[in-house]
Amino acid sequence: MEHVDRPGEPGPPKDEGSARKIASQDAFHYYRGLIGQIEIALPRHPSRVMLFTSSVEKEGTTEVVMGLGLTLAGAMGRRTAIIDCNVRNPEIHQRFGVEDIGLDEHLKGEIGIEQALLNTLVPNLYVMPLGASLTSLATVDKERFSEFITTLRNRFEYVLLDAPPVGLNPETTVLCDTVDAVVMVVRHGSTRREVVRRAKETIERGGGKILGVVLNKRKFPIPEFLYRRL
Repeated sequence: MEHVDRPGEPGPPKDEGSARKIASQDAFHYYRGLIGQIEIALPRHPSRVMLFTSSVEKEGTTEVVMGLGLTLAGAMGRRTAIIDCNVRNPEIHQRFGVEDIGLDEHLKGEIGIEQALLNTLVPNLYVMPLGASLTSLATVDKERFSEFITTLRNRFEYVLLDAPPVGLNPETTVLCDTVDAVVMVVRHGSTRREVVRRAKETIERGGGKILGVVLNKRKFPIPEFLYRRL
């Protein structure tokens, strides 16, 4: 398996220290390399929609999604949306200091996409929190979600879905056929290879196309990416 290594009103980030770590120049170097690998693997895509997941918790999926989003939008000028689909541990609203209203309410028809997508303090970067009551992806209306993704494709160059660990939430795979590719995040030196393989098999059985794996060494303040074969 190859490794690859709106608009509403903005709110002030609550965790600025964490954001600075992810947005540092050294981190941009790593994320630029990852973006280069993605664009090689997904050529000729005017809009790239990717789902990020892991096999177990605490692999750093949200950090990777945020780092990519900040680099794509802030450093490279790419119009980017981060969508929180992590029903197990939604954090995007906390990281960006916005109200937890978004995906759930939009899919239920309670708010429009203009209300669900929120500006951030980073130019070109928009976020959509999970929402107040979505607790299982198995309850998501697939047809409505597919239409939602199509709308995002027409608005953004990159759409990054932050999803829960597939090893603990196998229903995550219901979203796989709506995205261009799945990226797995693995904490280097922590998660057993067998656990990662089982998660990979679950994704593939669900029809997901695995683009690659990001090995995330989270003991450093800035994630370090290692590109090796499992």
